[in-house]
Amino acid sequence: MVLFGALALGSAIAAPFDDGSGDPQQSLVATDDDSSLWPYTSRATAFEERTLPINVFVGGDPSETRRYLEQRSRGEWDAPTSEEADVSDETPGFVGTETAWSRADGSTRYVYIDHSSDDEPTDSDGGRWLAESYQLHDGEYLGSRHHIRAYAPEDDDEWTAIQAHSEHWDWFRLSHTVDSVETSQRYVEREFMGHGGVGNVTRVHLGNDRGSDANGWVTIVDFDGEPPFHLVLLGLLPGAVLTRRRSIRDLVRTLCAAQAPQKVVLPASLIGLYLFVRFGAIAVETRLGGVDPRLIAVAFYPLLAVGLPVCAYSFARVLDRQTAFAVSAVGFAIAILLDYTLLGVTRLPVNAFVHRFSTAIALGFIAAGASHTARVDPVDHDFVRLGVLLWLVTLLVPLLRFL
Repeated sequence: MVLFGALALGSAIAAPFDDGSGDPQQSLVATDDDSSLWPYTSRATAFEERTLPINVFVGGDPSETRRYLEQRSRGEWDAPTSEEADVSDETPGFVGTETAWSRADGSTRYVYIDHSSDDEPTDSDGGRWLAESYQLHDGEYLGSRHHIRAYAPEDDDEWTAIQAHSEHWDWFRLSHTVDSVETSQRYVEREFMGHGGVGNVTRVHLGNDRGSDANGWVTIVDFDGEPPFHLVLLGLLPGAVLTRRRSIRDLVRTLCAAQAPQKVVLPASLIGLYLFVRFGAIAVETRLGGVDPRLIAVAFYPLLAVGLPVCAYSFARVLDRQTAFAVSAVGFAIAILLDYTLLGVTRLPVNAFVHRFSTAIALGFIAAGASHTARVDPVDHDFVRLGVLLWLVTLLVPLLRFL
């Protein structure tokens, strides 16, 4: 029960995914219109609800910036001047690709604009909270995608602030999980490289590096020949992420070491069902473009919530207890690893990793309780009920935020 309590606590920690919130950073970036911008987005009109950092600033007419992104763009890398930071030191001479951004839905996020002369943001009459002007994405809602929120002032100011991140649909949270800020920042940069109307595409270090894998470097896109922002240093602590480095080959070798065919059926069923839910939902979303993808998620979710424990219970009945537990937990781990690999996800927050570990243990307990050893053992270890209880915890705790 001590183990179960620790795993349940891990699932509780994993539920409200924290993409960078914490103590608010009370520093501003001064714009060219005598106002200042807080370089983060927020879930609500409060600094304590900070989420991800602003990572792209575009100077110029906001309507032109939006039209440029929505009508697709193509560009090549132009080397910056010696006084500017190279946004692609690792890939000199990079040639951009064409991207079809489409309108996107997502939770509302806010940025704070302060029109006072102070360097500290306050909720005084001199400042205001601004919701995103529009959202765009490239990818599948129920798979992985690049997602941007753009913030443009409502007056005559000539700039747009963009928060870009990559994310994937998490079937256990029934929402998206952010896996990278840096990857999408580079993705958006390519949209502006080499464009005839763009004066410069450079990076400047602001230090707003809280949230996902943000490193504090912000892309500055200059349409008009003048930098859109006067930049100041902030200085923050980096957010914690977990880089996935596990080898699929090693996991497959461990699984197949059992040799007996019945020891492969159990993990194969878990892998097949999980990948069917993921890519079956993506296929339906692609074919039925006008249908709200959240409705598709609702239709596929029961296959995951009920199907995985049913597979673990049904195909473990011919195995001994230890083998059933091991191949069930490892099979689910391989399913998760394959899923993230095929989606191109390379980083996970630690709380998501803890949640998946807890889920694998829950399926292992269910399989162990259904095993041949457990059924002939006169001692009732009650593994099935323990596994089902842990499974319900891992399912329900991430959904409590909807209440």
